[in-house]
Amino acid sequence: MQSIFFSGTAGSLYGCYHAPNGRFENTGVVLANAQGHEYTQFHRVFGQLARMLSEVGIPVLRFDYSGCGDSSGDSELWGLEQWRSDLGSAVEELQRLAGVSRIGVVGLRLGATIACQGSEFRTPPSFLVLWDAVVNGMAFLREMREAHQRMLRYAHVSQVRDAIDGEEVLGFPMPQAWARELEALTLEQWRGSPAPRILLVESNPNASQDKLLESLRKVGPVRHLHLTNPHLWAWTEDFTRVHIPIQLLQDIVEEVREAAS
Repeated sequence: MQSIFFSGTAGSLYGCYHAPNGRFENTGVVLANAQGHEYTQFHRVFGQLARMLSEVGIPVLRFDYSGCGDSSGDSELWGLEQWRSDLGSAVEELQRLAGVSRIGVVGLRLGATIACQGSEFRTPPSFLVLWDAVVNGMAFLREMREAHQRMLRYAHVSQVRDAIDGEEVLGFPMPQAWARELEALTLEQWRGSPAPRILLVESNPNASQDKLLESLRKVGPVRHLHLTNPHLWAWTEDFTRVHIPIQLLQDIVEEVREAAS
């Protein structure tokens, strides 16, 4: 793995480049992360997925959005438009690093949502893996706030009382502008398919995922992978206890290998 910094539209972006073990066709994969506590909780899982893909010959880039992780900026840069731009920059950077012309995106939660909306990328994705995409932002925000209140009842932390703009949700700021954007977020209508090949991964039975699957199938072919894991997204105070869903990762790797062939 190689740690890198590359240019985005709002500043420097931090990434981890996983070079392929040998060469596999002409395809690379960008991993589009979740945000907030879900990013932290699944950091190890995404790192494992990157290693598994590189071991079968797929170059991989995972990165931090503007204002997140080790990328430049703060929460003032949070927003779907900026993060779509960051994903586009990551796609171009992986093309430069690996010398590939075809790029797929594996998106997790809000990362999957951003990947769906990236039709304006200069290099449109050849395939998408959408892992539990956030379909309804208002429902997502409500779930996060409810989880935050449950956390406060037993976690070894106290609530922030002096937030200047917005609120705190599970240890991360929730600026008012970002909350308003999430409240307006929906994935329902499509002018065309976001990619020629799509795998929709659903960890839990969810009506919003069913609606997303139905709407995507109206504009193109979509495969559906459902592995029941009711506690996958439950908040935990000790992130070292988050298990790696290895079977699901293996299924994603196999999907990417097929798409790259």
